[in-house]
Amino acid sequence: MVRYPEFIAPAVRIRRTGQIVLLLEWERNDRGLWRGHVAWLSRPQVAWRGVDVWMPAEDLERIEGQDYRRVPKRIEEPPF
Repeated sequence: MVRYPEFIAPAVRIRRTGQIVLLLEWERNDRGLWRGHVAWLSRPQVAWRGVDVWMPAEDLERIEGQDYRRVPKRIEEPPF
């Protein structure tokens, strides 16, 4: 029997491109702005490779049916 992990990251859509990506975590900076850590697989040549980037929250949109309650949230420490 195959056992799947308890938590698989939910999908979000990048507004500009419409690409579906996985939302790994949220982070809020010291100015109160949120950004999402997202990831996807890319196949630019022969081999697949993982891509992960941080994107402003306003560049991402929810997808109906996804559960975002368990996405980790971090608050950046003030720079002093």
